[in-house]
Amino acid sequence: MVSGYTLKLLRRAILTLASISGSLLIPQAQNPIAGTTDYPTLGNPTSAVATSDGAYVFVSVTDVGSPNFTGSDQAAGARKDAVSGVQIFRRTGRLNSHDHKLKSVGFIRTGSTGANGLAFLRGEKTLVVGVGDDGVAFLDVHDVIAGTAKPVLASQGEGAGTFDVVASPDGKFVFSANEYGVVRGQRGSVGIIAVNAGELGRITHPQTIDQIPVGDVVPSLALSPDGSRLYVATELVPSKDVPTIAGAGNSELTKSDCTQKKGSTPRGNGFITVIDTQRAIALNSKAILSRVASGCSPVRLVEDADSTRLFVSARGDNVILSFNPRLLESDPEHALLQAIPSGGSAPVGMRLFAKDRMLAVANSNRFDDANGTVAILDVSKVSGARNHAPVATWTAGLFPRNIGVSRDGARLYLTNYTSRSLQVIQMANR
Repeated sequence: MVSGYTLKLLRRAILTLASISGSLLIPQAQNPIAGTTDYPTLGNPTSAVATSDGAYVFVSVTDVGSPNFTGSDQAAGARKDAVSGVQIFRRTGRLNSHDHKLKSVGFIRTGSTGANGLAFLRGEKTLVVGVGDDGVAFLDVHDVIAGTAKPVLASQGEGAGTFDVVASPDGKFVFSANEYGVVRGQRGSVGIIAVNAGELGRITHPQTIDQIPVGDVVPSLALSPDGSRLYVATELVPSKDVPTIAGAGNSELTKSDCTQKKGSTPRGNGFITVIDTQRAIALNSKAILSRVASGCSPVRLVEDADSTRLFVSARGDNVILSFNPRLLESDPEHALLQAIPSGGSAPVGMRLFAKDRMLAVANSNRFDDANGTVAILDVSKVSGARNHAPVATWTAGLFPRNIGVSRDGARLYLTNYTSRSLQVIQMANR
C-alpha cells in the first residue's frame, strides 16, 4: 500500500513536470533546418525534382542566356526567342554526408516558350515537363543525363501556356495545367495525355485524349496519393457560363476585393476543382465532382499522405487554406478546416515533409520586387496548427517559386526564379 507521504511526493513530482513550460506534456516544434546552399542556374528556374537515389537534380529553366523577362506571364509563354529547358545537377560526395554538394553538368533544351512543371513517370525513366505554348514534353532520363535527349511533345493547343504536370501512379497518363488555353469557350484547362509507352518504356507518340475547361487561369494541379482524385487550382471564376461553386457564404473563400499589386483593379476569388481521374480518362462528362471557392489567387495544392488534409496556397490572401478532402465531395460548403497565415507575402510553392508534420511555404513577394522568404509551418495533428507562428523563417532570393523534396526527406529544393538560383535546404532531422 502506498503511504500518504509517498502520494504527496508523487503529486509534487507530477506538478513539477507539468510546470516546465509544458515541454514534457506538449510536444514543442523544433527548427528543422540545418543549413542552406545556393547554386546558380542558367536561367529563371521554376521547378526542381531529384532522382530517388539523390544522384541527380533536374531544374526547369527559362530565358537561358537572356535577361529576366518583365512582361506578363501570358506574354512570356508566347515568345519564340526564349531558350528554355532542363538543367542537370549531379551530386558530388556521399548521399548522407556533410560534403553532399551539387554540380551543374548539363542542359537540355525543350522548346522556345518556357520550361515549368516537372514530374517523373513511374520508374523514373521519363521526365515530363510543362513547356508553355508547346504543351507537354517527354524526355528520356538516361538521355537527359547523357546530354542527348530530344523532347517528344504532346500539344495542348494554341496559346495553352502549359505550366504544371502530374503523372498517374501507373505511369500511363499525364495531366497538365494549361493556364491560358481556350477550350469550349473558357480560358484555362486540364489536359489528359495517354503516354503510350513502348516495350522498352520509350515515349514516342503521347496522345492528348481530352481537355477539361476548369475556369480562368489554371496554374497548378495535384494528384491524391492513390491517384483517384485530381485537384486543380484556378485563379479566377470564368466571366461567362459560371459553374456552381461552393463556399459563397464563407468570407474566407469568396471575395470581390482581390488584388495582385497594390493599386491594381480588384477582382474576385478563385476556386479549386475536384476531378475523378478514372472518369476523366474514360471521357465521362461527370468527371468533375465539385468546385469550391478558395480565396484570392489559389495557385498551388498539396495533399497529405493519408488524404485527410488538402493545402492550398491563396497567394492574394497570404494564407494557406486547409480543406478536408472527403468533405470537398460530400459537403463542400463545410470542407474548409482553417486558414493559416503563410508567414510572408504572396505564398506560392509548398511542400510537406517530416512525415507531413511540417509544411514549407515559398512566400514569393513577387509583386513587391523584393526578396521572398521561406516559412516552415507546423501542421501536425498534435498541434492542430493552432499556433500560427512559423517554426522557422528565412530570407530567400527574388521570387521563390516552387519547392521539391528528396526521396529520403533530407533536403528541400527551392527555386528562386528572378534571382536565378537553386537553394538546397538541409534538414536537421527527419
